[in-house]
Amino acid sequence: MEGKRVSRSDVLEQAKVRRGGNAGWIAALAAVLLAAACAAGLGVYANAYEGVFPGVAMGSEALSGLTREELDGRLSPDALLVGEVTVSANGVELGSYTQQELGAHIDTDALAESVWSVGREEGALGWLKNGWTMLWGRLGGRTDVEAAVSGYDEAILRRTAAELAQDFDREPVHGSYELSREGLFATKPAAGQRLDQEGLVEELAALEGAPGDIEAPWEEVPAQQLDLQAVAQELNAEPSAARYDIESGKVVDGDVGVSLDPEAASFALENAVPGETVQLPASVSYPEMTAEELEAVLFRDVLATTTTDVSGSSARRGNIRLAGESVNGTILNDGDIFDYNKVVGKRTAERGFGAAATYVNGETVDTIGGGICQVSSTIYLATLLANLEIVERYAHRFYPGYITMGMDATVSWGGPEFRFKNNTGYPIRIDVSYANSQLTVTIVGTKVDDSYVKMTYDVLSKTGYETEYVESADLAWGTQKQKQNGYTGYQVVSYRNVYSGDGTLLSRSVEAKSNYKSRNRIILTGIAGQPSQPSQPGSGEPVVGDAGIPVPPPMPGSPAEEPAPPPAQPVQPEPEPPLDTEPPGWLQ
Repeated sequence: MEGKRVSRSDVLEQAKVRRGGNAGWIAALAAVLLAAACAAGLGVYANAYEGVFPGVAMGSEALSGLTREELDGRLSPDALLVGEVTVSANGVELGSYTQQELGAHIDTDALAESVWSVGREEGALGWLKNGWTMLWGRLGGRTDVEAAVSGYDEAILRRTAAELAQDFDREPVHGSYELSREGLFATKPAAGQRLDQEGLVEELAALEGAPGDIEAPWEEVPAQQLDLQAVAQELNAEPSAARYDIESGKVVDGDVGVSLDPEAASFALENAVPGETVQLPASVSYPEMTAEELEAVLFRDVLATTTTDVSGSSARRGNIRLAGESVNGTILNDGDIFDYNKVVGKRTAERGFGAAATYVNGETVDTIGGGICQVSSTIYLATLLANLEIVERYAHRFYPGYITMGMDATVSWGGPEFRFKNNTGYPIRIDVSYANSQLTVTIVGTKVDDSYVKMTYDVLSKTGYETEYVESADLAWGTQKQKQNGYTGYQVVSYRNVYSGDGTLLSRSVEAKSNYKSRNRIILTGIAGQPSQPSQPGSGEPVVGDAGIPVPPPMPGSPAEEPAPPPAQPVQPEPEPPLDTEPPGWLQ
């Protein structure tokens, strides 16, 4: 029989191997048992834990160990909705808002329940998982619970967008200019900007309640450019004084004289910053008197007043009244020209003017508007005494007795005209009144000194009239009737004499020359029923004049002639001279 001898050492080594293999299994089993025991212990510990599990947090907020009551107090919107939303536009930060400020909302009850439920799962497996959750937290692990934040409140977003727009929006600075006492200034255009509020609300809503950065949409608002060529055309003018605005009845400032070079102005404006106001190179001249200064002296003084007596038919008186009313209150600024025919207008029956005596080709006939020359004549004399500039004036064909020689002004529709210019430097007003058979013209304005005017005249020559006897078959034999009054002709020169306040004669100048024609007296002699032997002139019925007054026949060698006019003297309202002419009621 074969065999092998085994040494003692071999036997011992085999025994050692067998003992080592069993120890590994024992160690593994022991580890499993220990882990199970630990898990069981942790499960027991975890399920008995009365606070928020270790490692549970929400953001930066650690919640471990809080009781349920403490957790409910800690999970408030003020503490949780602190994430910020930053809004910018055009590279500029407009503002930052917390989630809560933008209307975000958290269901704190549900959130507290979510935090509290960490580590509190049910069932056997949940029992074990709770233990491991506890162990994870104890070893420094972190369990984050996210807050369920609802989207932002749209109403709050719209209000926020409107508030941001108030700060962001900028109206464009249009190109403009301003003329002041300091000079001519221009503003360079600058574009504006406008926040797109609807677009911003949409972008904020897209965050769904989360924090973040928003670049708000916006748009540029263009500005109007300044046309310097148009400015130069508008402003280039000579300076003018403050004036009375007739339409508004108020004193307004005059024009500022400006001379602007558009090219030089454009260069100055180009170098400015958008929106900046710079002074333009321009020559500026200002009026010597402002509206306020003119208002203080407006219509302050009576420059002259003149009154003439009115007589004649009711139609003539009515014409004078209507013409005076048309002129009354007329205002002329300095430099304005008064045109009598334009102011009074065409004399028509529709306007209330009646037929009264006027001169037509040297004869006296009734025409619509007869008599209005007394108004123009009275105004003419007042303008002379006010030392105004006469532009156009014509004397009557025959001397009218209602005003001093050389001081009348005849007018007719279509010419002749009566015009004068306001050269006082201030506005003037013409006041005309008619009462008690008197026409009064007063010119009011502003006196700059104490000077005054007296008018005088010289009679250069005088031409008498003759009496003509004209046979008339309409009158009975031996009767006479005056058909036409006779007028004496005069050549008159008038003078304007200007005196200082102390009576010193400052100047004396020829004002006008007036050439009044003469007109013969005409007597009609009746030849109806003339006998075979004619009677001597002067026999039979007496001559009857225009007014029904007997007119004696002329004496041989005694031609009919009126008395000489009064000597030259200062103009004063005076009664009609006792001339053997038609009464003023027959004159225009």
